[in-house]
Amino acid sequence: MSAEFLGGLLTGWSVLQVALGGFFVLAHWLRRRESEYLIFGCVCFALAVLTAGMAATYRIAPSDTSAFFPASRVAHLGAIVATGLNLHFALRYVGVEKSRFVFAIYGVALVYIGVNLSHSWWVGNEVRVVESSLVGPPIAHFTATPSAAAVSFYVVGVLEVAIANALFLRAYLAGKREAATAFGGGIVVLATTVNDVLLISGQLESEFLIPHGFLIYGFAVASTLLFRYQLTAGQLESSVDNLHQRTRELRTSYAELELVQDELVKKEQLAAVGELAAMIAHEVRNPLAVIMNAIAGLRRSGVSETDRETLLSIVDEETARLNRLVTDLLRFARPVSVKRSNISISELVTRATSANRGADVRVEIESDSEIREVSADPGLMRLVLDNLIANACQAMPDGGTVRVSIGREQIEDVDHVRVDIQDSGPGMEDDVLTRAIDPFFTTRPSGTGLGLPIVERIIEAHGGTMRIQSESGAGTTVSLLWPLERPTAPSLQSASMVARADAK
Repeated sequence: MSAEFLGGLLTGWSVLQVALGGFFVLAHWLRRRESEYLIFGCVCFALAVLTAGMAATYRIAPSDTSAFFPASRVAHLGAIVATGLNLHFALRYVGVEKSRFVFAIYGVALVYIGVNLSHSWWVGNEVRVVESSLVGPPIAHFTATPSAAAVSFYVVGVLEVAIANALFLRAYLAGKREAATAFGGGIVVLATTVNDVLLISGQLESEFLIPHGFLIYGFAVASTLLFRYQLTAGQLESSVDNLHQRTRELRTSYAELELVQDELVKKEQLAAVGELAAMIAHEVRNPLAVIMNAIAGLRRSGVSETDRETLLSIVDEETARLNRLVTDLLRFARPVSVKRSNISISELVTRATSANRGADVRVEIESDSEIREVSADPGLMRLVLDNLIANACQAMPDGGTVRVSIGREQIEDVDHVRVDIQDSGPGMEDDVLTRAIDPFFTTRPSGTGLGLPIVERIIEAHGGTMRIQSESGAGTTVSLLWPLERPTAPSLQSASMVARADAK
């Protein structure tokens, strides 16, 4: 083995170290994590500089000993930076990185870099040729007498490598199994560092081994990536298994919840039916009691013709009330089937006001001239208007004014027709207003309490909503809104939701 061969070999190692550094930098860049590998990539680049400087020293001709100093400065520059970066890597790897430690490491490195570049590394300009061999025939290499600052760096460098190895050992003992390979590679680097320091000091006949030892160390650190990814893959697989198990448990819980929900819906339906039945029984019992009392009176002997006519009129009145109750109940319970056509809402309002106007009630109609036809079910909409206008007239037994205004309103970029029916009656108290749409709730002796619930169902079936505004002593206003034209399903839903939100 000759000096020329070692120079070429170290040049090849230098290129390989650059590639290894690129590998670690790429590994960090792809994952955007684990910054310790970015630091170790910089260690590889620094060691490539050290190895290139050593390769240059093997190529120096015996007659050109002055070339030793530039090559030495390059090699020592790489060594100073590499030892500092390596200790930083170890601190970051085991998770004990502290800012003051890092600043101290690089502060010391800057001091030694200054010594190296100021030509104060060697004592004098005398270069010695030393022949030494580790394997095979002796090989000549150049050296000089190191200064006190250089000797202190050699000591500090060995300590930094030893501290890095201690940190790897600590990480391994703490449970980081992949740190074992880094610790093994670090031991090799520590041994080669001691070898090269003794070689430079002239206390050992050997060869420069740091570049060779570092390759072992570099691949050992690279293997920690494989171990780490393997552990991560195992943890990920375990997490996937846990997730599958949780998913199965959630599916089971969801199925059980569905069963419970179905049972709850059935119970709610039964409760609603029971409540409705109780309301119906209550509403039917009163007229039936009146009818039975009237019939009992008719059966008594000696009933005068006047009393007979009175009792028969009572029977007719209560029978009609029962008929209205059954009719409204069927309208309320039966699904609303909307058969749309283009109708004139103004004409429907005029007919409804003519049919339901009281003797002392004045009706005022305001209509937007641009709204000529709307999409609605004519029969259902006539029922709605008859009901609301009749309510408005009945709310003013002493007379008053019913104002009906027809206009346009836009909700979520959809044009809606708006019909406001306002009376000048006494209005509603707050407790009455909150229950106005409850089935069977009424303040009129002859009412069934199903008029407004039926109106609300019809308007909702048209994709619209009903609003009620009332204040005691200031009258009541009922507003109807539904799409001006035949809406699509999403428009129906969105318009209804927005109008409900406004009503609240």
